[in-house]
Amino acid sequence: MLITEILARNGRMYPDDIALIEREPEKNRRTELTWSRFDRQANRTARALQRLGIRKGDRVIHLMMNGIEWLPIYFGILRTGAWAVPLNFRFVVRTIMKCNRTAEARVIFFGP
Repeated sequence: MLITEILARNGRMYPDDIALIEREPEKNRRTELTWSRFDRQANRTARALQRLGIRKGDRVIHLMMNGIEWLPIYFGILRTGAWAVPLNFRFVVRTIMKCNRTAEARVIFFGP
């Protein structure tokens, strides 16, 4: 079973159970994501990438800080059959550009 299939199965079997929790103690904030919402967000990402022409075997750079939105985007990339190329958000521009040239990525997902 593919990891993306496990997410879809959990979305069906445990739709209202909590899948992901993000805590931000300095802001006194806790964010939760259920399995069904996690699955829907991954599907939304996959459909958006497919509309951009991303297909199996393409490479998609994933350049984001760690956060609750990281995993749904990662799974969305995988659902298209594309290769996720996660990069460290601390990389300097020169390193990001070199990674992009090496990966020959068609799309870059990035955050603030």
